[in-house]
Amino acid sequence: MRSPKTFVLVVAASCVGAALAFAYMKIDSYRPWSSTRGEVRFGSPEEIMVLRTRGGLLEVSRIHATETFDTKFIHTLVGIPVGETVPRIRVPVVYRYHIELAPEWNVLRTGAEFTVVAPPVQPSLPVAVDLGRMEKEASGTWVLLPFTETDALDVLERELTAKLADRAVMPAYIQLQREHARQTVKEFVRKWLVTQAKWESESRSDIRVYFADETIGSVSPEAIHRRALTQ
Repeated sequence: MRSPKTFVLVVAASCVGAALAFAYMKIDSYRPWSSTRGEVRFGSPEEIMVLRTRGGLLEVSRIHATETFDTKFIHTLVGIPVGETVPRIRVPVVYRYHIELAPEWNVLRTGAEFTVVAPPVQPSLPVAVDLGRMEKEASGTWVLLPFTETDALDVLERELTAKLADRAVMPAYIQLQREHARQTVKEFVRKWLVTQAKWESESRSDIRVYFADETIGSVSPEAIHRRALTQ
């Protein structure tokens, strides 16, 4: 059982810590001056590189989402845990998906029907982030927050690009956009057909589209067509 003296010391230490944290926040927020900001200017880039995309890319779909990321920092003092900080970032993003035009496309024509096996859909990286609408906050041990919040949020923000790239290739996201991508490819193929003299009369033909990473897309166009006829 703690002695009255120990209890008083603990209470006193807590009060001193609270007072220091309160004073820090007040001093940090107090600004005896004011500032006005000028127009944002662009400096000269150190290096510009323009690279050609061989064969080109066809953007086929987009996913608009608001993503939330958080993590936890455990803080210790001489090896003893003293609290934690939980930074959290919420930001609107746009995932864009494309297919490459350079790889071989398998196309099978049977009568008035075309069966197309297109390259697999891939995310366009880095993922587009709306920095102007980013929301950042931190929770945790309130006495520690004034000292740890900024650094914790900075660490989490630096990891966003990699984390968003991981999410872009998640099977759930790939599947979510697949039917929209399929429709885009179908429209692209239909426009391409009318530019071919021998097929310009087939602009109203039925077009079936599969992607190479689909189970049905891993077999030959002939087998795909036979399977499609039985569906």
